[in-house]
Amino acid sequence: MKLRRTLGLALFGFLAIWLAAVPVAAQEDDEWEVSARSFVIMDAKTGKVLLSLNPQLFLPPASTLKVMTAMSVMEHLQLDDQVQVSPQAAAAPPSKISIKPGEVYSVRELLYALLLSSANDAARALAEKVSGSEEAFAHQMTQEVRRWGAYRTTLATANGLPADNQFSTAEDLAKMFKRAMENPELAKIMSTKLYTIQGDRELRNHNRFLWTTPLAVAGKTGYTRASKHTYVGMFQKDDKAIIVAMLGSKKKWADLRPLIEKGFELEGATIAKLPPAEEKLMFAKRHTGKSTAYVRKSRKRPQAKVVMGSAGAVPAKKKAALKKKARSPKEQQDES
Repeated sequence: MKLRRTLGLALFGFLAIWLAAVPVAAQEDDEWEVSARSFVIMDAKTGKVLLSLNPQLFLPPASTLKVMTAMSVMEHLQLDDQVQVSPQAAAAPPSKISIKPGEVYSVRELLYALLLSSANDAARALAEKVSGSEEAFAHQMTQEVRRWGAYRTTLATANGLPADNQFSTAEDLAKMFKRAMENPELAKIMSTKLYTIQGDRELRNHNRFLWTTPLAVAGKTGYTRASKHTYVGMFQKDDKAIIVAMLGSKKKWADLRPLIEKGFELEGATIAKLPPAEEKLMFAKRHTGKSTAYVRKSRKRPQAKVVMGSAGAVPAKKKAALKKKARSPKEQQDES
């Protein structure tokens, strides 16, 4: 009897130590809900996963892949290198900044277009400059990101548009974003709200958190019909910093706000509840040509609320079917 009790206590102690070392996973009794199929909240300094849901689930990354494209480009090119646009690059599908065959841009300009405006034509032009073709670049980039720790990522494009045998995981995205933010130039680009190239072409960062909360440091959005909404970004409060990577979301901003709040709570730096400002953010043009961000005033319509329930669970009530207008090619392929 005494031996059994001793063995039981030893086993309990081992399990306690093992569970303490395992990243926290979102459980059924958590007090909030997200529509995303997968997410990871990571300590941006140590790389420790604080909370996750299906962190190693293979899913299409959409334009968050462009963070890896930028990382690979920085390994092979200098910012002041010149890139001549090919007909193939100019013909890339939306989203794009409509660069023309024969035009010449610096690597720096194309990286800003890639990471702020999510330009698929810029992605292809950079890929061709590095490897001769987008296909060759994607193969090379796959090998590189696996050496950097993204062991479950396979890439077929430089832009993230749907392609056979192209997938990543929330865990890999978080790892790669952490590495990208260690590069001062990439961190600077992804934290920039507005940037002008070729004298008068203004690029605007699609990461709306940069306009709505001082906690936002940098990030990259993505969307295709196949992937739904995707995101990876960094947030900081005082000396605490987190990275949030999310795949397969039906409601990007509404999903991300509670993830950010939870991340800082787990870091011991609780923040106030983030208001639903991103959905209301509008952009207008000043006479100077600069974009001005402002929050649209409420029309007293019922607002969607984050359902407090189990993480990743599907709401019990089905939403009423809404008639949607035909979407443009840009919306269909990359609404990042």
